Amino acid sequence: MKQILLLRHAKSSWDHPGLDDFDRPLAKRGLKDAPRMGKFLRKTGRIPDLIIASTAQRAKETSQLAVEGMKEDENIISWNSDLYYGSMRDYLKAIQSADEDVERVMIVGHNPKMEDTAGALIGSERPSDVRMPTAALVCVNTYAASWDQVQWGGCELEWMMIPKVLKEI
Repeated sequence: MKQILLLRHAKSSWDHPGLDDFDRPLAKRGLKDAPRMGKFLRKTGRIPDLIIASTAQRAKETSQLAVEGMKEDENIISWNSDLYYGSMRDYLKAIQSADEDVERVMIVGHNPKMEDTAGALIGSERPSDVRMPTAALVCVNTYAASWDQVQWGGCELEWMMIPKVLKEI
């Protein structure tokens, strides 16, 4: 069984109102939450074989800090600008593009596309039924024989974790 992890970028900073949305960095809270989610993945044995991440600054930082928390090499990250500029379909295409030796892929992106993708993968009536605050992590299982066969509605939600819960346990 293959697994898909969906990680919404961590909390971004609004300290520089003139900064282009694409270039916004993480806020202090985001700088703490991103590695926290990586540590959670390491402790639960759910480290991805491949991370496909948006090229926007806050998603880059989230990916890199999560990898630090996992104690993994940044070489597992692949950058995909379609995860910022594209649509939900581009999120599915990113998942479908994973090599067959990959058992667990993680997508790092943005709302509302992250929530919509999570909902559509599990066959929700309304794709946005899954609510993902910043740095939320969703794990879905697919029974597709290969990544290129992953389709909307063909997955099952296994769990969801948010940084706020991890701070309290």
